[in-house]
Amino acid sequence: MQIIDFNEIESKERYKLMAGNIIPRPVAWIVTENNGIINVAPFSYFTGVSSKPPLLMVSIGRKKPTIDEPKDTFKNIKETKKASVCLVPIEMYETMDKTGEVLPSNISEAEKFGIELERIDENFPPIVKGCKRAFLCELYGTFENEEMATIPFFLKIEKMIIDGDFEPVARVGKGYARLCDIEDKK
Repeated sequence: MQIIDFNEIESKERYKLMAGNIIPRPVAWIVTENNGIINVAPFSYFTGVSSKPPLLMVSIGRKKPTIDEPKDTFKNIKETKKASVCLVPIEMYETMDKTGEVLPSNISEAEKFGIELERIDENFPPIVKGCKRAFLCELYGTFENEEMATIPFFLKIEKMIIDGDFEPVARVGKGYARLCDIEDKK
């Protein structure tokens, strides 16, 4: 048995341990819009946290790792208070993975990677066409502390889109995985 004291290891090592052992994690493909530019970005530090009120939590880094500017999703949700959170179907995981590329804020991932979008509600950013589940959300709040590299954003679900059956993508360590039922509880 090994006991790892998280106070004695670097942040990068803590991340690797958490990402490799808190599994599987659903992947949220978050669409935001600001000044006419649509941002589409994947997040695997994402989960539901409450049904009353209906809240999702996504943990978003403050800065882009190679460009000295805030992450688009971070900035856009802070400014517009809106996001569309799409669950990624297995057949779209390769396209989703490409949208993790760091781009300047004036470049839309949707345009660069040829991602079709569909506007479901004029009050929210569009969703990725082909995603069978999506949540149209408003910012409920954040929990910010100076020592945090990522900030938890709590998003209140205002509307949910359901379009047939789907198989979601999950993040497992560095890779992606399919989820399957062990037992059908119908």
